[in-house]
Amino acid sequence: MPLDIRVIELVASRICHDLVSPVGAIRNGLELIEEMEDEPAGGFMGEAVKLIEHSSGQADRRLRVFRLAYGLAGREQKGFGDTRSSAQGLLEGGRTSLDWPAGVPNDQLAFKRGASKVLLNVIILADEALTHGGTITVAAEGDEQAGRFIITAAGRPGALKDESAAALAGTVAAADLTPRSIHAYMTGRFAEDDGYRVAATPAGPDRLVFTVEW
Repeated sequence: MPLDIRVIELVASRICHDLVSPVGAIRNGLELIEEMEDEPAGGFMGEAVKLIEHSSGQADRRLRVFRLAYGLAGREQKGFGDTRSSAQGLLEGGRTSLDWPAGVPNDQLAFKRGASKVLLNVIILADEALTHGGTITVAAEGDEQAGRFIITAAGRPGALKDESAAALAGTVAAADLTPRSIHAYMTGRFAEDDGYRVAATPAGPDRLVFTVEW
């Protein structure tokens, strides 16, 4: 995989952007507690603690996702359990739900190089496509020699934006990538590097079907 400084910068920007909000909220909660140190404990203290708990959990879940989606750990998974829980954590509290039954795909498929990593990245991409929320369903067919993952994003708008579709296919120059399209680009390149073919096909006005084939 060729090294491109702009791509590295955009990935770093993506990670930092997604972490700024929860980390900032933690800081706000701590500052609120400091301001109340000399005041009787009351409802505001409880609200500050709740804010810290919620935001720290959100930051933790996002870091776990980034570790598997962008880091080497994603290629070292020996099952889909951590990937499933990370995807669930990413969507927790949002407008999109995840329908990923236990045992699907068979954990043997996780031994394929990059299988968990590519699957998680496609789920993230599916979530990006559902700007108004919806349901992401995970299914699989075949075995280690030949098969595919099917990730269905049901909800509006049921399509990738043009820039993300081009980034996923790798038909856009690195210089033309943006923070909005960098994840699609990385998903496509991770897949190619591990021998997978990723496609995104609209199946009606409110359904987008991703396939990861090998």
